[in-house]
Amino acid sequence: MFSGEQLSTFNDLDYLIYNFISENPTKIPYMTIRELADETHVSTATITRFAKKIGCNGFTEFKLLFKKNQTKTKPETINDISVAEAFFARAKETNFQKQLDETAQILATARMIICVGTGNSGVMAIYAARYFSSLGKFAVNVDNPMFDIDMPTSPDTVFLFFSVSGEYFLQTLPLIKASEAKIISITNSRNNPLAKISDCNLAYYVQHEKKTIETYEYLIDTTTQIPVIYMIEVLAKKVRQLMQT
Repeated sequence: MFSGEQLSTFNDLDYLIYNFISENPTKIPYMTIRELADETHVSTATITRFAKKIGCNGFTEFKLLFKKNQTKTKPETINDISVAEAFFARAKETNFQKQLDETAQILATARMIICVGTGNSGVMAIYAARYFSSLGKFAVNVDNPMFDIDMPTSPDTVFLFFSVSGEYFLQTLPLIKASEAKIISITNSRNNPLAKISDCNLAYYVQHEKKTIETYEYLIDTTTQIPVIYMIEVLAKKVRQLMQT
């Protein structure tokens, strides 16, 4: 129902609505505009503008179109190419590039970068630590979500957190804040505790994807990490340039 072209026009608030709709398709036809606004923490006017971006006159027409689409088609497999194209269209915007520049400035002045993540985000933390280190910036990684801060930290230490949901590491964040170290997070949206407590947050807004694997008793998170890899590499290269000037 949502085309790559439409996704490329979405702003941060639109993606909050889009992600909720994608994750709760059976609820949408029966929700009022006020209920959806409360769930996504946006105004009803924002939802109306969202519906118009999809080509509907308002939320009521959007619900009818959405329900019709759901009954006519099987659940769509997420097209990774379309998701990546939509992200890179947003990444070209001046505001997003400015956020990358500001984040790189913080990282460039850090004595040490501690990259933190778990699961697939933990893999990104490992990659980030290696990529920054390969370009001459000292970085290490931590992949334990329950880790204690037993290493010396200071205001020139930067913690770089990777988390799709932004709901991990919450017990550790107050300790980091108390040490005056900087917190940078890369998350799927800004509407989560980790993003809100961070000194700087980069959000990529892609559909949160999970799949059930028969051999496992739990869902496997298969959310694409393409935007995260892009941001790691761009940030590391920007930091390298700043260190050389």
